[in-house]
Amino acid sequence: MSENFLYTFVKKHRITKPLFIGYFVAFSIIFYFTFFIFFGEKGLIKFFTLKKQIENKEIDKQVLYNKMQAKKNMVDGMNLDSLDIDLLDEQSRKTLGYIGKNEVVIYREDSDQKN
Repeated sequence: MSENFLYTFVKKHRITKPLFIGYFVAFSIIFYFTFFIFFGEKGLIKFFTLKKQIENKEIDKQVLYNKMQAKKNMVDGMNLDSLDIDLLDEQSRKTLGYIGKNEVVIYREDSDQKN
């Protein structure tokens, strides 16, 4: 009973030394490639991680594209050939702080905003 499992298996099935080495090498190669199929630098886990990152980047790209289109539409709206007066008025008020003749501006102090 002091003999180990591998030794008894080899003796029982009369596996020769070259055959044993061949089996061992074949098993090692199969194990190596199986391991790296899943966990390697180009394995399945890395593949699915990169695929998820690509999907996230595609969503970000679409959001940025939509923002770019909105800005482009605003710029086209302020073009001299097709000037949109309402858009120009809105942007001048927002950016430059302009107000109309009959409008009143009420400023709130910081102490009023807290209450």
